[in-house]
Amino acid sequence: MPTVTQSDNPDNSASSSILEMDEFLPIVKFKNPSSYPERYGTLVQSDEEVELSEYLDEDKKTFKILSLNTELKQLRLTFTIAKGGSKSEDDDGFLDISLSSQDESVKLSSPAQMKVKYGDEIDVDLEWDGKENKEFYIDFHANDDEDDFNVGEYENVHCGRVKVIFEGPNEWEFSVEKIQEVRSYAILNNADYSGPGDRNRYHHCTDTHKHIIYKLLDNPTDLILGKDQNHMADRLTPNDFTRAGESTTHGIRKAMITSTYAESSETFTVIDILGREVLTSGNTPGNTDKTLNGFKKSPVAYMKSRCPDDGYYVFIGAYNDDYHSFTVLVKKEGEAFDFQFVDQMVGVENHPENGFEKNKLLKNIYEYGFDFPMKLELFQVRNKKK
Repeated sequence: MPTVTQSDNPDNSASSSILEMDEFLPIVKFKNPSSYPERYGTLVQSDEEVELSEYLDEDKKTFKILSLNTELKQLRLTFTIAKGGSKSEDDDGFLDISLSSQDESVKLSSPAQMKVKYGDEIDVDLEWDGKENKEFYIDFHANDDEDDFNVGEYENVHCGRVKVIFEGPNEWEFSVEKIQEVRSYAILNNADYSGPGDRNRYHHCTDTHKHIIYKLLDNPTDLILGKDQNHMADRLTPNDFTRAGESTTHGIRKAMITSTYAESSETFTVIDILGREVLTSGNTPGNTDKTLNGFKKSPVAYMKSRCPDDGYYVFIGAYNDDYHSFTVLVKKEGEAFDFQFVDQMVGVENHPENGFEKNKLLKNIYEYGFDFPMKLELFQVRNKKK
């Protein structure tokens, strides 16, 4: 038999089940958990058990918690309010909603207190910054509204708990918002490339992929990739840009790898029409005027292997000893992969998986052959330091 303590006078208490008639004793649960919308994520019963308030009926206060795994940054969850104590005849009161997470990455954007009654449905809105995995509980506590007819004494009756797991991106994955920001930048830069003005009117290939990196990583102050190249000055070689403190493709690659925003790059040599790998006598990438037949090792297979989950991934590439650099945006969805080639000359160019390697990458290596070593070098951009 519960003991009731008067909220404004702890010395005044009584033990009587009759007093529970005046208490608001709800139970808060997910609405229709068996048919929860798949677009919200995966709702499952966890192995974790919760014991709610002692004032609830025995068959309602102990159960295994439902857990929602989701990638959504904004989430609206619908709950039902039912009677949790069979002796309760006060059918309305206040419901307090709280999150066990105390940092700013997750916040409750709907009211933290609601006036409710048995039979109501309520929406709980959450916002998440999407940067890190976050696991927390939503807890519900009930208090009487102390109306004139039914004045309850129980305080903060724990009447519901669910678990939410926000699944952040893996260390290589970028949000669709970041990818769209990159695309918009590349399209505008391409418009400047095609428009009037001197050679500094647009970002050339090195600065294009540099600014894409900055946008992806939110301009980290500890990542120094050099000033924009001045193409109106007397700059003939990468060393000229380096001496001026300006960006080079090699310098950006080295800085990304050193800072752990990237791993070591991968080099892909080519095979000519006769089936021979194009190498020098020193066994380094060489040059040929013969038609190219393919890569010794598939760069597309490599990029696919570096995309573990559904989402967006970014690779920085360079042809022929850094003669030209570019960005590849990869979208993985199930077993399907789509590729977008990004540089100042095309803006954003769509390519299906089938044909991207031969019709774009290999073709460009041949076109930019001249006297440069024929090779492709790729590194993947990580979304944070290792």
